Amino acid sequence: MEKDYRIIQNEALSHEMEEPRFIIINPDTGEILDNNNGWGYRSEINACRAYEYKLTESDDSNGSLEVSEGEIEKAKDFYREHRELYQALINVSPFPPDMYTTLNDDGTESISIHDMDGKTRESFSLDVVKRLLVEYGYDKEVSAEAIYQAYNKYE
Repeated sequence: MEKDYRIIQNEALSHEMEEPRFIIINPDTGEILDNNNGWGYRSEINACRAYEYKLTESDDSNGSLEVSEGEIEKAKDFYREHRELYQALINVSPFPPDMYTTLNDDGTESISIHDMDGKTRESFSLDVVKRLLVEYGYDKEVSAEAIYQAYNKYE
């Protein structure tokens, strides 16, 4: 991965998602280095956090860390209290892949269809949970392993 990068707003993704979306590019060549699997990032800071995490990510994480039942319960409560994180977890690997679930204020869910041309969905994994926690700024508040295990257990 390249350490020299620039974050820019992508007009096509911003128009499609009806909100600003940011991507990472090589400032010299214009090559797209990271576009969050074709979805773009919701803010420049989220793009920066996620890309910096990817730059420093180690390949030795396999999800085998022991997490107590108490930690798993706390993690479940945490992601359910933080709706944007919960919604991101729900949408990591939806079925079918062009559906997107939104959590409403009253606790119900709305499903919308998005154009998936040129986009991919990630499979749910510990690495994806780690990236989401960094992207949303919760990586210091809760363990990715606990969130991963709680989500697998309860959802």
